[in-house]
Amino acid sequence: MPKVSVIVPIFNAEPYIDRCASSILSQTLDDLEILFIDDCTPDNSIEILQNTIAKFPERADAVRIIKMPSNGGLAAVRHRGIIEASGDFIIHCDSDDWVDPNLYELMYNEAIRSEADVVVCPIRDEYQNSGHTRPSRSLPASCNDVVCNWWRDSVGMFCWNKMVRRHIYTTHDIKPFFGINMWEDNGLMLRVFYHAGRLSQIDGAVYHYNRANVNAMTSGYGRKAVDQMIKCASLLADFFDSKPDAARYRKTALTLKFLAKLNLVATRYDWLREFHHLFPESNVAAGWICLDAFSIKGKLRFLFVKYHLAWLFVTLFKLKAALKL
Repeated sequence: MPKVSVIVPIFNAEPYIDRCASSILSQTLDDLEILFIDDCTPDNSIEILQNTIAKFPERADAVRIIKMPSNGGLAAVRHRGIIEASGDFIIHCDSDDWVDPNLYELMYNEAIRSEADVVVCPIRDEYQNSGHTRPSRSLPASCNDVVCNWWRDSVGMFCWNKMVRRHIYTTHDIKPFFGINMWEDNGLMLRVFYHAGRLSQIDGAVYHYNRANVNAMTSGYGRKAVDQMIKCASLLADFFDSKPDAARYRKTALTLKFLAKLNLVATRYDWLREFHHLFPESNVAAGWICLDAFSIKGKLRFLFVKYHLAWLFVTLFKLKAALKL
């Protein structure tokens, strides 16, 4: 059984896949399973990937390229990867990102040393001509404490900087929510953290998050993406509500609903009307959400909403859009 399974979704990754795959294939960890999931990519990503794999003959038996029957998006690809994985641990890596050569060895060794179910690594944001490693934050030793206090601490629930014991997925049947490709990592990791036990983290190696890819899903939110975030928040709230200790997660569930619907405050007044009518019980979250949960633009939006000036934010947003045209 491999020590770690790495799941890599492949779709329109032609400019990036060689760097991504090379960084995984050259890992210092000796027993990896590497699953490249081809989401019916229309470009030459797979041909480039095969050429890259050929440069690492020592990894030949560890690599599988799995083709999806049709293009299903991130949720379906991650779902397939989790099903196919056989390692003691699972970690994801997006195809436009890359990792330090010793990252997975450090994370695995820390998991064994501390008997952790989840190990977190630092993130380095990579721009066109610069990069910035996000400051490490102190995390509790319990995954469940992260979920319980997520409304206050807003720990990033990215699946690609967290190595998870595979049995957490299999024992509790945790798979991505079907059809939700935006916030899919929130939907996945918050449930993982609910069921997982000990949490640990490392320093000394980072996950390189590509912020220069303008085609990345997170580079802009359309209405379809916002609807998926709202659906994800609703499903997570239902998940927590179904648990016998649901009261512990009430603030987290309300915060998720509020953050999801906040994306309706954009350039349209009809969306703003939807914002006011959707999840009205979640409006109390505006009183406790920390500004650190937001980007610069997100901070402005939140403050306008918190002080009942959402209409002014929409007006200014519409004006900015008009000036761009």
